[in-house]
Amino acid sequence: MAIDQAGQPHRTGADSHRTGHEPDAFAFAPEAGEANSPAQTAHRTLTVLTVDDDADFQRSLRLALGSFRYQGHAVELLSASSATQAAKILTESPDIAVIVLDIVMETDDAGLRLVKSVREILGNAEVRIILVTGQPGVSSMQVSLDTLDISDYWLKTDLTYERLHGILTSNLRTWEQIRALRSARRGLQTIVEASNSLTRAEDLPDFSGRMVRELARVLGLEADGMMCVQEVNGSDPQTARVVGAAGRFTSCIAKEISRISDAGIRELLVRGLTEQRNIETPVSQVLFFRGADSGPHAAAYLATGRTLDATERELLSVFASNINSGLINVSLTSRLDRLAYEDSLLSIPNANALLRGIESVLAAAAPRDRSLLFIDLDKYSQSCLSLGIEQGDLMLQKMAQRLRMVFAPPCIVARLHDDTFGILGQTAMLRAEYVDKLESWDPEDPTHPPFIGVGASRIDLDRYAGSARGAMAMGTLLLQQARAQGMSQLIDYEPGMERESNRRFNQSRDLYHALHHNEIRIELQPQVELATGRIVGAEALARWTLADGTKVPPSEFVQMAEANGLIVPLGRQVIELACAALARLRDAGHPRLSIAVNVSPLQLSRREFPLELADAIHRHGVAPAQLEIEITESVAMEDHLAKGEILGGLREAGFPIAIDDFGTGYSSLGYLRALPVTTLKVDRCFVAEIGQVSPHLVIADMVIMLGQRLQMQVLAEGVETQAQADWLQARGCRLAQGYLFGRPEPLEAFMARLGPGA
Repeated sequence: MAIDQAGQPHRTGADSHRTGHEPDAFAFAPEAGEANSPAQTAHRTLTVLTVDDDADFQRSLRLALGSFRYQGHAVELLSASSATQAAKILTESPDIAVIVLDIVMETDDAGLRLVKSVREILGNAEVRIILVTGQPGVSSMQVSLDTLDISDYWLKTDLTYERLHGILTSNLRTWEQIRALRSARRGLQTIVEASNSLTRAEDLPDFSGRMVRELARVLGLEADGMMCVQEVNGSDPQTARVVGAAGRFTSCIAKEISRISDAGIRELLVRGLTEQRNIETPVSQVLFFRGADSGPHAAAYLATGRTLDATERELLSVFASNINSGLINVSLTSRLDRLAYEDSLLSIPNANALLRGIESVLAAAAPRDRSLLFIDLDKYSQSCLSLGIEQGDLMLQKMAQRLRMVFAPPCIVARLHDDTFGILGQTAMLRAEYVDKLESWDPEDPTHPPFIGVGASRIDLDRYAGSARGAMAMGTLLLQQARAQGMSQLIDYEPGMERESNRRFNQSRDLYHALHHNEIRIELQPQVELATGRIVGAEALARWTLADGTKVPPSEFVQMAEANGLIVPLGRQVIELACAALARLRDAGHPRLSIAVNVSPLQLSRREFPLELADAIHRHGVAPAQLEIEITESVAMEDHLAKGEILGGLREAGFPIAIDDFGTGYSSLGYLRALPVTTLKVDRCFVAEIGQVSPHLVIADMVIMLGQRLQMQVLAEGVETQAQADWLQARGCRLAQGYLFGRPEPLEAFMARLGPGA
């Protein structure tokens, strides 16, 4: 062998045992595995394995490499005397950089078989292999280089001192480049996986926690760090809040930076946010994320325990750009989430958020121990009308404050719409006494609490079997019942209530079908002249009979029509039928009879109503005086306060106008004189008093006298006995209707009652 440079051996023998008497010419490399980071690779001692059964050649190599340095660093030299022993060493130490391998050892092809084992069995494609032989011609160099992954092939006699050093330097450099490429490729793959993980984040806290963990994984570190978010740009960085953390910093979640116990970490995070830049220390990294222009800034602290190398910094830069994009996206998502699930006026959850919470509760197995409470305010609309929207907003803000105080977390307090709120929480937290506190307690002034009236309904979700949306609808329906019974009422849900709601819904749909297929009919109840018993007119009453023959009470379907807006087509159909009945009566010889029809407030308020009325009587050839318009006194007063244009126009057109159920509304006697009314109808409840209370206390008597003074006709409803009829006639009441004179009946029966016309 041509090696002539003397050197000291580092390891003796092929068994790889170290001795305590060897000099420090070679450093010992630490154990390394896949988890090692590029920084650990860059600073460890590189290892060379010589494999040869020639002890003299091994000794010569150790002498020649005693003074060898690679980029100023010593290398570690391992030796093996056979291919079998070398394979064992390579299995235990996979980070060997270069193998100097003799082809011929225990067999002629032992070296070549070791090469195949290293590449194919061990899967080590990084180690550089230098084949050497002392027997020229034993194996063709070209064939070996073509078929096997070999870096160099040399005769031992050609290995001079300088050539050996040059070959090792070249192969060590190649090995480092391959390792760096693999590390970068593995890092990029980790970045892709980490970025995919970040895209699954649901909100900012989830994103932040994932980010800390994925940062650590990219750098091959334990997850130990936190992410702070500065919600308002330009605000004091000390107020930035920790929204995600891992490792020893998990206890810092939800804390402001100012409350972090480690002063050094506090200072680094504040500097990062203030200077808007990354900061590196020998044991940590602070990364600044600008986010969107209008979105929050963020800073992440990661405990590295060491300085990062160039490759790691490059990977970190690539991943940080993904993090910043993710921060922008999740901030936008959070903002959209707030728009979708937060009330803009009160900054509390809205109906969508409450619905989501109910769905989560109903998805859990019983017992859930959760209830749903609905609250609405008394006088909210009146307050807005009287004092303006600002006063209404102030009332809502005060109520939201009370609700949050009375129903503290984990209860969810949400504004559903206008003055209606919903609370989802433990059943024990939603008791009636807490509702009472809302009316009598003001957290800002407990000594002089202003009174706020509320209505409330409650659903025990362990007793409810429907959907979340159905629970919201049921709660609203129960609130309406609370209003009907008077405010300060708490109505509880009872199982089966939704069946009644479903029945009404289906019936409402059937009513719509009935109106579109002209299935509504009218019956006529006679109106008689008390003095003679002569029928002078009738009241048209709507009737609805289902296909199976079931008769739906008018009190039920008329109220339903008013609730779902079908009252307008229903009223139009009744007017049409009444005009047709008047035409039939005229043709039968009764041209002077009139028919009264009830007109709803919604129907009367439509601009088209007078035109529709005029069109109906024109098509049927009916005089306006034959069709009496019945309205409630409340509607009459509303029209009067609105300048009386509708009723005045109808009266000028010749239509008689009656106030139905007079005395049960809130009309002013002072205004009554100015109303274009022709008839007062005494409500049946006042007629029922006749003979039951003292004569001077009978209200019907006062209504009759009032009608006479105002020169209006007076018609008494609900007359059922002859004594009532006699009493009314004696007091000057001219007209009446009721079961005493006839029940409502179809047109044919009514015409039969009339007999032949003149």
